[in-house]
Amino acid sequence: MRAVPYHAGLEDAVRARHQDAFARDEVDVVVATIAFGMGIDKSNVRYVIHREMPRSIEGYYQEIGRAGRDGLPSDCILLYSWADVLAHRRVQEGIEDGELRREAGRKSTAVYELAEAPGCRHQRLVAHFDETIPACGTACDSCRGTSFTDLIQPARADHGTPTHDGELFERLRALRRALADAEGVPAYIVFSDAVLARLAAVRPIDDAGFLAVPGVGPAKLARYGEAFLRVLRGS
Repeated sequence: MRAVPYHAGLEDAVRARHQDAFARDEVDVVVATIAFGMGIDKSNVRYVIHREMPRSIEGYYQEIGRAGRDGLPSDCILLYSWADVLAHRRVQEGIEDGELRREAGRKSTAVYELAEAPGCRHQRLVAHFDETIPACGTACDSCRGTSFTDLIQPARADHGTPTHDGELFERLRALRRALADAEGVPAYIVFSDAVLARLAAVRPIDDAGFLAVPGVGPAKLARYGEAFLRVLRGS
């Protein structure tokens, strides 16, 4: 697994290089501070893992929003304990304004209470923002009755996406990366992982079949169709 760091202790050029590598799918994992990803529109993030508790529900909501923008299943995993709340409080002691200090304390405690509360995690999260949704039933560990180890299995092929050939999918990803590098754009600009998964599942062999895949339009057929169909026909 290819992994790189991203934090304030690195030189600007190194941080920029690591960010670009992640955006182009040249690395699999970035171990980073929370500022990473704010300026990245990367659609195929499969996991967002917090190794400690965020300081607020609002911050957590924004950070997990970086996962699964392509519509494929993605997991958000939070590792936390009451020690995180205590660590936050030690930092908050340096806030001179009493009301701001108390508000910061309330926010960090609210994250812990959110993580500990029973019921659907999606329901509880949006309830903080005064929204109401049905229980997800299958998309959180609480509804599914799963443990942490169940959450770190290979990506599932559900949610309406047909089972695809993993080897073919990787060949399509390699082609996408080569095309993206040649054009100097992030890989998702060529096609998202969701489109590649669908291509690997249905294996179109002509223009009509390729165009029938959701996410493929006439412009992308004209630009990339021949190259991708060559791989698909050879599979």
